[in-house]
Amino acid sequence: MNDLLLKMTVEEKAAILAGTEFWKTNDIPRLSIPSIYMTDGPCGLRKQGEKADHLGLNQSEETTSFPTGATVASSWNINNAQEMGRAIAKESQHFGVNLLLGPSINIKRNPRCGRNFEYYSEDPLISGEFGTAFVNGVQEEGVGVSVKHFAVNNNENYRFMGDSVVDERALREIYLKAFEMVVKRSQPSTVMCAYNKVNGTYCAENRKLLTDILREEWGFNGAVVSDWGAVSNRVEGIKAGMDLEMPGDCTFFRKQIIDAANSGELSMKDLDKAVSNILQLIQRTSAINKGAEFNKEEHHNLSCEIAIDGAVLLKNEGSLPLAKNQKYLIIGELFDKMRFQGAGSSLVNPTKLISSKTAFDARKINYEFVLGYRESEIEPEEAYEDEAINMAKNYDTILFFGGQTDYTESEGYDRDNLALPSNQLSLLTKLRKMKKKIIFIMFGGSPVEMPFEKDMDAILNMYLPGQAGGEATAKLLFGEVSPSGKLAETWMEAYEDVPFGDEFISNKVELYKESIYVGYRYFDKLKGKGVKYPFGYGLSYTQFHYSDIAHYEKDNTIYVSCTIANIGVHEGAEIVQLYVANPTSDVFKPDKELRAFAKVYLKPSETKRIEMSFTKQDLAYYHIKEKKWVLENGEYSLLVAASSEDIRLQSSYTIEGVESISSPYSSEILPCYYNVERLREVKIEEFEQLLGRQIPSLNNGSQKYSLDSRLDELQNSFIGRIFYKFVIGVGKKQFNRSKRMEEGPERDMERKNGMFLMKMLPNNNIRSMTVSSSGRFNYRVAEGLIEIINGNIFRGLMQMFKKDKLPALPKDNK
Repeated sequence: MNDLLLKMTVEEKAAILAGTEFWKTNDIPRLSIPSIYMTDGPCGLRKQGEKADHLGLNQSEETTSFPTGATVASSWNINNAQEMGRAIAKESQHFGVNLLLGPSINIKRNPRCGRNFEYYSEDPLISGEFGTAFVNGVQEEGVGVSVKHFAVNNNENYRFMGDSVVDERALREIYLKAFEMVVKRSQPSTVMCAYNKVNGTYCAENRKLLTDILREEWGFNGAVVSDWGAVSNRVEGIKAGMDLEMPGDCTFFRKQIIDAANSGELSMKDLDKAVSNILQLIQRTSAINKGAEFNKEEHHNLSCEIAIDGAVLLKNEGSLPLAKNQKYLIIGELFDKMRFQGAGSSLVNPTKLISSKTAFDARKINYEFVLGYRESEIEPEEAYEDEAINMAKNYDTILFFGGQTDYTESEGYDRDNLALPSNQLSLLTKLRKMKKKIIFIMFGGSPVEMPFEKDMDAILNMYLPGQAGGEATAKLLFGEVSPSGKLAETWMEAYEDVPFGDEFISNKVELYKESIYVGYRYFDKLKGKGVKYPFGYGLSYTQFHYSDIAHYEKDNTIYVSCTIANIGVHEGAEIVQLYVANPTSDVFKPDKELRAFAKVYLKPSETKRIEMSFTKQDLAYYHIKEKKWVLENGEYSLLVAASSEDIRLQSSYTIEGVESISSPYSSEILPCYYNVERLREVKIEEFEQLLGRQIPSLNNGSQKYSLDSRLDELQNSFIGRIFYKFVIGVGKKQFNRSKRMEEGPERDMERKNGMFLMKMLPNNNIRSMTVSSSGRFNYRVAEGLIEIINGNIFRGLMQMFKKDKLPALPKDNK
């Protein structure tokens, strides 16, 4: 490694610190340093062909579409994540992919985040456990990973330029904890830094995140990769610990590195450290078995097993399981056009697709199907509704297939609300008045409001179940297997129950005023007020009995055991959750926090003894003044539960003799944090006391517009309006083109991609657009455009015509 560094020129070092052709690193032929290939993969490999892009709009190779993170986590079975990682790694080897861009382990802070379908949980323990398992599965097969998005990346509308303002304790305990677990337990080959700022500094230039915490505190020894187009200042990024800029081919950044290295602004030590990290990454991941075969059917079946394990039965008044010899009326286009995956970087071209209709037909189920609504539309259409209502008159039992669609939930933009599409709500309202037995089979990546819930006989939530989702749905509905998933996020009654939900994505500076009170940590304090389905909730076709709690301590680890019995008539699985309630303290804390969990599979009348464990250090809180984790003396309660609101067994555990350190907080200064019923009353002044500093100003300086302005902001200027219409027109053209195509999968894909662009592009900024264009939208042109939009026409034109003189890339030297 050192020999290579000594032989490399500054120009070669600058080249290897950037990507090329969207998905590759630059090779250095003179020194026989190969290129490696990376691509998306949190829910399945997305390997594109010649027309590569980073938005998921062009066709990719056929690979297995696995259930998304929300589905996988609701299985509470970390083996699913590990086996899924292994399978995706095998497909990566087949297609010559060295580095998989996943897993995605951001916290589900707000249910309107458009990308929540890809993330695991609102709880850092679940996110960390599943992230670790996935990383281990991939890396055991010799393929690298990129754990993303580091860090505090919890919305889409301002993801390119937003500033996540969060207090240090919440940062450590909630938003960094999963990343810490993955890094320390699995040493991932790379971590991907996010687009956004954290407390005023872009993640790609945030030394505190990338060096002080990630490397020095946690011992990370891999490389840091940027999200596609996330870099703002390349030289400052290298100094901070950001190694590889993707997708690369930005001549402006390459020149920045070369000029700064030659002038001494960038020390050779910092430059070589970054280069060394990339050389190590290449060495670590280049020896894959390209072309190795993988078993498509085996991976398809694994996808089905995970979908079954992660489906959550939310309600059942005895209607499920269904009888196969009965005739049913089925309403809803999602029965045939099943929504099985997310959009954007999670969009996979499946090896095969089993819809619910396909699975029903294979079982020769007697049913009549009526559309009722179109998944491609939002508003009600009377003709479709009338047809469904007329047919419903002849049936006692109706299976309603519905949920969120690709037009309401996606990467690139946040959800407008938590409601189902209006056409589905309208039809459900009319069906409810008929007093029929309605079984709702739901698809979607995150919670929805359910004002209709009381009139449903059963609700089966499939989340986004992957390519075998239809088969999984049929197996569950007809009792071939019993549902066993539980929610890894809280489902609230209405969005208004979310703390500070009205402030979510209201501007570029996102204030995390709720601090540590995320999800059940908040709702627990309100004794479940506002909760429709609590964290950890899920039903089964069978029943379980808990008994005989016991615990012991060994080597600073606490082991808790209990007996679980299946007392019903169906085979099933129970997810046992271990929470620890905190003692009375001068520090504001949640009532309890998840510390361990286990999933136990039982036949009828079978009994098993299970054991869960956590370390003493897991009970510590982060002390913002001491800048370390502090364990408190006191009596803790060990709570064995079926959900966060359903405690089945309880025991106590005492910690004594540890150093007593005074609380860094005061209830007089932070009254709303000590009395969470008043949390919504937190004013800026109290939040600033929690932060220990003033809130950053929204003033962007003397320039009215900058490279970091959102595209929709540019509409306030004449030139900006023209540019905006041109950019958005790309999506509109694609959307309108789809209307002229024949009905079929290609038309649907074209329409969805057009809609995706129209909703996502207004949230982008010019800097990210140019940096992620792989050189197609020159950085100098982007700078000039901003000058022109600001009224500096001559200066802007001069900037546009400025040429950066650079040597050819090493790969282009003949």
